[in-house]
Amino acid sequence: MKRLLSVVAILVIAASLLPVKGQAGLRGAFDPISNSDNLIRGKFSPTLRGVPFSGAGTAASPKVERWLAFCTLSQILGSESCGEIWLYRNASQAFLTIGDPVPVLRDPNGVVSYIDPAWSKDGKWLAYVQTNNSVSQSSIYVQQYDTSTATDGNVPLGAPILVADGSGGSKHRHPAFNGAGTQIAYDSDAFGPSIDLWTVDISLDPVAHTGTVNQASRTRHQLGLEGTQEGLNILNGKAEFKPAYSPDGTKIAYVTNRYGPFQIQILAQTVSGLGEVVTPAESNPAIITHDNPCYSSDGASLYYDAASGEDPANPQDIWKLDLASGQKCNIFIDATGDVDPNVSQYVNTTSDGIAFNFFVFISQAAGFGVQIWRGEYVQNCIPALPVAVSITPSQVDLDHAHGTYYQAAVTYPQATFAAGYVCRPLNIGGEGIRMRESIIASPTLLGLRMANTSTDPKDDCTSMYQEITGDFSTTSIDCETMYLEVTGTASTYGWWTFVEDTTGAAGDLMNVYWGQKTINARIVALGLVGKYVPLTYRAYSNRIGRQFIGFGYIKLSKKNLASSSVVLQQNFPNPFNPATKVNFAVDKAGNVDVRVFNTRGELVRTIVNQWYPQGEHTVSWDGKTLSGGHAPSGIYYIRATSAGGTDVIKAVLAK
Repeated sequence: MKRLLSVVAILVIAASLLPVKGQAGLRGAFDPISNSDNLIRGKFSPTLRGVPFSGAGTAASPKVERWLAFCTLSQILGSESCGEIWLYRNASQAFLTIGDPVPVLRDPNGVVSYIDPAWSKDGKWLAYVQTNNSVSQSSIYVQQYDTSTATDGNVPLGAPILVADGSGGSKHRHPAFNGAGTQIAYDSDAFGPSIDLWTVDISLDPVAHTGTVNQASRTRHQLGLEGTQEGLNILNGKAEFKPAYSPDGTKIAYVTNRYGPFQIQILAQTVSGLGEVVTPAESNPAIITHDNPCYSSDGASLYYDAASGEDPANPQDIWKLDLASGQKCNIFIDATGDVDPNVSQYVNTTSDGIAFNFFVFISQAAGFGVQIWRGEYVQNCIPALPVAVSITPSQVDLDHAHGTYYQAAVTYPQATFAAGYVCRPLNIGGEGIRMRESIIASPTLLGLRMANTSTDPKDDCTSMYQEITGDFSTTSIDCETMYLEVTGTASTYGWWTFVEDTTGAAGDLMNVYWGQKTINARIVALGLVGKYVPLTYRAYSNRIGRQFIGFGYIKLSKKNLASSSVVLQQNFPNPFNPATKVNFAVDKAGNVDVRVFNTRGELVRTIVNQWYPQGEHTVSWDGKTLSGGHAPSGIYYIRATSAGGTDVIKAVLAK
């Protein structure tokens, strides 16, 4: 019997199922920060503001900066090339952000452009570039802003301080503070022949809201190339730009095209800019563009963006490079491009004690457009913790009718539990599993999301409801009813049940369901019928996106191994109008015949009758009959046959 939820229960469940602020990444370890704001242009150049901050730096209470600055293009029609600097609350996800972004520097007339924001470590001073739409010149300024949490953080204190004057036509870009706030590095074409690295000493007074620039200290760095004409030709003919200080201020990472594609070099600077030592960030880098370097808080690693997989044909991803060992890790969301990392100065830890820095970056992930995201390296770069997975049924005969679902029973070994993680969807007794589908699904089996239909009688949300609400008087509640009442939409979270170990022995169990046709199609497509197949189970923890991996085993069998196996997946959409897609898989290359029949067994349409290679394939039915007319509303059966193998699904055409 279905039970309607009370208003209180609905609120509790909504708060539990939806991503929780500061607790769960929308995509495992990653959160979109800016996709629900009132700005219509894309964002770029995110930079974290060190003070104020919140959190204790623990797994349950991560330390994060309250604000970050970023650039966007003018909202004024016809002035889209004009840059503006805004301030954002550094919330976990965009729909939980408190308030919209607030402007810091913007020209209401769309003439003056403000770009390249960079905060001092104490969060009091903002360095930025002021230019015009044609970028015929650009100057660097420093401005103090209030750090009170009672304001939006965008109240200027004192007047702007001119650091590098571009009024004569020079272009000064990409300012960066050293950790002490006593020096600014930048790149400039002030010398004329090329873009070079420069530094200048500054003295800032946060009480008087004033500052001075030591003009005598302004230095063009020679990068150890002085002394010979050949060296000077290299210095004057190549670009060095986008400086980033190491935390101790002794080194500057920067980008250069000295060796062809843009690479990252590290400069041990001298006061005079002469006799300097430059080393490559990597001893043997891939011949691709490396861009936007930023140090980790301990100075041991560099973050940057480069092509995914170091293949120049791929979009950019964020990378983490360990400077001592040369080991690097590709940190990615999806295949849409991630750039401009800016790393937090604060250290956080996972439940099992792994230290990490959050970083913000620009991504087009999830179809949100060019937005600001926050992430960390743990999900991609740290080996996964184990889970135990048992799949029922473990053997399926493809020659006979079979069930609708596979049930994966998931438990944690003691070592995983001891690391601070619990086998349950909520953070009770430790950090739990993300039992939901967002940009990617969690958990997955063979990379496939868990079932999100409620047709199987084993699928009930009683245990989930009881865990969330504490109401153990409920004996039966339908998952779909619960989710529909919470959100007003069909569930995208999937179906699972939870069994609590009341003995306290860390024996909690979760049963997660996957459609058999989906899993079978993948196994058939791989040509693994008749063999025990290890299915990879992968999930992520709620707070940090820590990975868990386990393996369950399934064997698909049939009497005649020489014949072909064909599996149809449920058509989508279903019901449909006017067209639907049909996925099928075959384990042997050969002719595949996909036909549509009505409930009287009469042929309605032959969708395909042709040769296909082994694997998974997609065809479409446009809802038309053999004569080209439109089939009436009703139930239809789609049958696929191939060399002795047959499978059938039911489809509904609803007009």
